[in-house]
Amino acid sequence: MARAFKSTPKGFVADLEKAERRLLRTLFKDVIQLLDVEQETPTDPASTDPASSSTSTSASTSSSDPFWDIVAGLGPLGADDAGEGEAAGVGNSRGAGESPPVREAPQDEALARLLPPGVHGDTPAEQAAAGEFRALTEDGVRRSKTADLQRAVAALQVNPVVLDEEHAIAFSRALNDVRLVLSARLDIDTDEDAERVHAVDDWSAAKDVESYMALLYNFTTWLLETLMLALSTRLPD
Repeated sequence: MARAFKSTPKGFVADLEKAERRLLRTLFKDVIQLLDVEQETPTDPASTDPASSSTSTSASTSSSDPFWDIVAGLGPLGADDAGEGEAAGVGNSRGAGESPPVREAPQDEALARLLPPGVHGDTPAEQAAAGEFRALTEDGVRRSKTADLQRAVAALQVNPVVLDEEHAIAFSRALNDVRLVLSARLDIDTDEDAERVHAVDDWSAAKDVESYMALLYNFTTWLLETLMLALSTRLPD
């Protein structure tokens, strides 16, 4: 059984069983895969082909979802910075009077939670600003999140898991990204939804995909909470 993260002289330490570490590595790798799909080159709104856009959207949404793939066959645990470089390049390559490049928000709700808009609002101007901001920053955000997830995968190769402060913060971000994806798959939008999911706490009673995903969500939530609590003990008074 997993033991919570603790702050020790060696760093932030957690004891995780082999099956638990394998499960977490799988979840982290699947979020990496999710971040690697649906990427598109920023486009000039004036040159966008509606038919082409429709085809692209259809193709991306019909691709296999890694979370559903792994959870469908999952048994109990015991079973086997923001792209400044891109922004500068895009900005410098645009001629006078040209429309700035834009990027649409992800169609997948889980990916949309991982990559939220930097500009909020429903007016045409706000939507255009959101698309421009996403075109300039999204690739950098994807790379940053992927780097955190890869660090987390590497940290789980041995037990106990020992993290210095920098790696602990990266690990916490990776865990939170897993939770964001699972929350989307479980349709957690309200406090009532969260209570419904938190009520699922028995691995032996899990019989369907949703109950397994709820257990995964609760496990990663608990582990993240213990890590954040351990990190908080290092805060200055």
